[in-house]
Amino acid sequence: MDKKKIQSVLQAVLEQEIPASQIKLWSAVKASVEAGKHSLFQQGEKMNTAAPRRVPRAALVTMMATVIVAFAFITPAGRAFAQTILRFFTRTESDSFYMPPSDLTFEDTTPFHSECGISIHPTCSVEQVRSKVDFEVKELGTLPEGMYFEGATGGPDFIELAYLHEDRDRLGGELSVIVEATGSPSAIGTGITAPSAYVEQVQIGNLPGEYYTGVLFQDEQGNVTWQPDDPMATLRWEDGGSTYTLFYYSRRNPLSKEDLVRLAESMTTEPVVK
Repeated sequence: MDKKKIQSVLQAVLEQEIPASQIKLWSAVKASVEAGKHSLFQQGEKMNTAAPRRVPRAALVTMMATVIVAFAFITPAGRAFAQTILRFFTRTESDSFYMPPSDLTFEDTTPFHSECGISIHPTCSVEQVRSKVDFEVKELGTLPEGMYFEGATGGPDFIELAYLHEDRDRLGGELSVIVEATGSPSAIGTGITAPSAYVEQVQIGNLPGEYYTGVLFQDEQGNVTWQPDDPMATLRWEDGGSTYTLFYYSRRNPLSKEDLVRLAESMTTEPVVK
């Protein structure tokens, strides 16, 4: 999708008054967690962004962007955000800003939660979630050593495929792939990044993509800041009418840009042994 088309799509959305209750937000909040603590949120619990809990980080990071995109689309102050547009990402206006903390629960942000679980406990197979949406959903054909498929969930507008490292404390590595229909503004914020994020152009087979490391973080007071040294890596591209966003986080087992590109190149609709 070219820049003018992206701008026109975003502008159309920004000109609408969209009630927050109608925005289908994805279930992930960038949490500040203490190493070694690995208790998880219970169903129905609010997502406090500063809670010292070991919640799957790759499954949490984009709720930060999710709430940002909702804030941008439904508030006058937020409408200044969509200014600088890359091919697959939109930059916020500033590396730091205020945004009211969200009191959404994981159930609120995962429409398929009753059948497939919430994002930190996805339970469906890839085949099950494919049958629930009208866009193509590919999955990873190969996995990094020590990682396994945990499950899938999502909603009618997006699917999340979650992968974990066999280390039980979740510090070994977490990987999520978010799949959305290409051509519509992301209602779950996966295309949001900071002005100073170093976004690199990459090639995924014959497909163009974009990659960066770092994360936007919101503290419990609502202050959002760009953290360039965070090891969260994000890779985004389009394929076959679907937009894919791959998140990878690990301090023990880092993967390079080239490693993640190879994973993206393995995406397939063929059956994958799990």
